[in-house]
Amino acid sequence: MRSAAAFVIATFIAGPSSAQAPAPSLPSVTLPAPLARVLTDYEAAWRSKDAAALAALFTEDGFVLSSGTPPVRGRAQIEKHYMGHGGPLALRALAFATEGSLGYIIGGFARAKDEPDIGKFTLTLRKHSGGRWMIVSDMDNDNARRQAANDGPAPGRVVFVCEHGSVKSVMAAHWFNRLATGRQAPFRAVSRGVAPDDAVPPAVANNLAADGFDVAGFTPKRLEQTDLAGAVQVVAIGIDSPLFADAKEVPVARWDDIPPASMDYAASRDAMRARMGALLDALLPRSGDRP
Repeated sequence: MRSAAAFVIATFIAGPSSAQAPAPSLPSVTLPAPLARVLTDYEAAWRSKDAAALAALFTEDGFVLSSGTPPVRGRAQIEKHYMGHGGPLALRALAFATEGSLGYIIGGFARAKDEPDIGKFTLTLRKHSGGRWMIVSDMDNDNARRQAANDGPAPGRVVFVCEHGSVKSVMAAHWFNRLATGRQAPFRAVSRGVAPDDAVPPAVANNLAADGFDVAGFTPKRLEQTDLAGAVQVVAIGIDSPLFADAKEVPVARWDDIPPASMDYAASRDAMRARMGALLDALLPRSGDRP
């Protein structure tokens, strides 16, 4: 059987050959009810920030191919990937096709219905025996041009601080940056320690690598006053520092109940990821730029 991806390619090759210039806004198409349900279920789960409901829309071996992040495969990993994600969303279809048990939807997404698209997506689909269409792969990217390093103001700095600057703060900074990139939010996180280790522990580095983060060349850094100057947010993970008192203009959030990653990496990671969405939501009004 041809793969869903091959089906999408073959359908377009077999389609009309006349080329047209890209329109400012392509018209929506009406989906058959079984396909429309895929989009409405996705919208509902995303708006409620329900990672489990989002993952349930995928086949057991489905893929998420999001802009700026490594591929994610499998329903369990998809649920972890979506944890902390969600918010306003409106999906619309631009094209679709089905052939037997395979199908696709190509569309655009916006913050609300009738607003301009801020990105586009392709869903490849497979029909299960019960007749329900499931997502095999979800690929999306935004419409805005990526900001170059020297193009415009620097992103707001978020500083995650833990005791040794080698475990929890490193995990938090990497997951925050992934979320901020996915939501096109103008923030960048760094990790610091009050008594930094020489390196990330091998077991933690391996777990981070499994999550798509390479910390092989990373060296933990001590928290300095210069780190706080100009920061938009500090997150203290189970620690305190006298430097915080000298930077009263910088808000400090305290995450004092994060499980130790050395004992249970997944529990520690998931506890921090569960807070990321709310943290980013709180930061966005300060920037005046909500994605």
